[in-house]
Parts: sequence; structure tokens; C-alpha cells
Amino acid sequence: MSSILISLAHFCDKHGPQVILVTQTSDKGTLGDELLLPDYPIDSYCESCLLHFPDNETTIRSMRSILHERPYITTQYSAVRYQLLNAIIRRSFSEETMVYDSLPNVFHDNVSGVNLVMGFKLYDENARGNERRYCLILTIDDKDEMSSTKILSNNWNFITGGFLKMINYIKDSHAKELERKTTSDTDKNGFTPFMGNYLRGNKSKIARNLIELTNDKNIFIKIHKWNTYLLDALLPRYNEADV
Repeated sequence: MSSILISLAHFCDKHGPQVILVTQTSDKGTLGDELLLPDYPIDSYCESCLLHFPDNETTIRSMRSILHERPYITTQYSAVRYQLLNAIIRRSFSEETMVYDSLPNVFHDNVSGVNLVMGFKLYDENARGNERRYCLILTIDDKDEMSSTKILSNNWNFITGGFLKMINYIKDSHAKELERKTTSDTDKNGFTPFMGNYLRGNKSKIARNLIELTNDKNIFIKIHKWNTYLLDALLPRYNEADV
């Protein structure tokens, strides 16, 4: 089944390239139950890899929205495209051209389809190298390269602009959280905490997720909603490209 999906991934200090979430859609008029995830053990996930939806039970790792009679579902991983996404994530983070200043990168092959990747990084003294690396990926899972390339080129500004808005929101929220913590620690201790961290040589590394880095408990809900908006706008155009 050909489709478009959006993923958020990161390079975990402990586990390497990992999918944090993926947003997919099913047929119009259905509920997309085949995309929902059953309860599964999370022992193999560290805190920086886990997807958290607030106010849900700890065993719930799926979020569903119905827009224009079509279901859009965000999960920790894809039950139907698990191997595909893992291969895409590994390639995204291993590409020599991969950058983390939000510039788009595109790659294609017969297995993974067409992928548009936009990477970004966040400062974190608790991470290796004092930074955490992320990327947003739009995947057109279609063996027809011409059709996939057409939908990507015709909607380039819309897709890259949508990704950039989400990235900028995350980076701006992170910057505000850094400023808040710096001000708070300075008021308490009377010195700038970053100098103290530098002198300690970053000996201890702590897994942290986007909720902590942005101080936004709803960050994953916002990403789900934004992905839903992008996919809902692209799908009619994708179908037209096949005509």
C-alpha cells in the first residue's frame, strides 16, 4: 500500500538512530485500527527515546485524529512498516550530507521510496557532545519514483515550510527553557551554571526527551496535530499526481 508518512527520529547516545514517533493514515471512512499499537514492554527504551502522551495511561502509545473522515494515527513505531522505517532512520543519520541546521536533504531508492529529511540539534549538557540530534522525515512510500518526485517538487515549499515551523517551535521552546533554567540556577547559586558544567567535564550523561528539553508536556500532541495537518493537505495532491 503506497502512502505518505511523517516521522520524528533522533540519534540516541545509548541506542543509536531511533524513531520517536511516526504519523500514518489509513483509508477514508475507516478508523485505522490496524495502525494502533498493542501494549508492549518499554524496558528497552531509554527516556530520550520514549514517546509520551500526557493524561494517557502509561500503556497507551497511540494517538488518533479523524480529519475529513480519514484517520491519522501517531505511534512510537509503525506496526506495518517497522523494517522500512528503521532502514530510513539509519540511512538518514549516516548520510554524509546530513546536517543539523534545518536544511532539507532528499534521498531515494527502490526499497525506502522518496524521503525528505530536515535535521536539527538542541543543546544539552547531559548529552554526548553537549547536543541532541533530531530529524523530521517525510516518506513517500511508493515504488513509482516519478510520481513521488512530482508530489515532492510540486509541494516543496509547503512541506519544508511546515517542517521548519515545527522545528523552530521546538528550538524556540528549548531556548526559553535554557534561559529559564540558567536564570533560576544563577539566582540560587550566584554563578552561571554552564561554567560549572564545563569544569566538571560532562562526566554524567542523563537521557532526556523533548518534553523535558522544551518544558512542554504537550509537545508530542502538537507534533501529532501538525503532522496530521500536513498529511491531510498532501494526500489529495498525492492522489492527483497518480492520475
